[in-house]
Amino acid sequence: MPELEIPDIMKPLKTKKMNIGSEKEPKFAIIGDYWDEETVSKVTKLLHEYEELFPTKFLEMKGII
Repeated sequence: MPELEIPDIMKPLKTKKMNIGSEKEPKFAIIGDYWDEETVSKVTKLLHEYEELFPTKFLEMKGII
């Protein structure tokens, strides 16, 4: 049976701030910084393609306010 890796909850998460909007109208998402550059590029491309589905501000979250 494989051993279960227990994460250190006191250790800060490694994250990366990515612009999923445009240069003119930036929209930032924060993703985990655990992947290689190819995977980060694919995730960023996916988030950019569907940016309207990912709110980045509380005002964009329907039903929150």
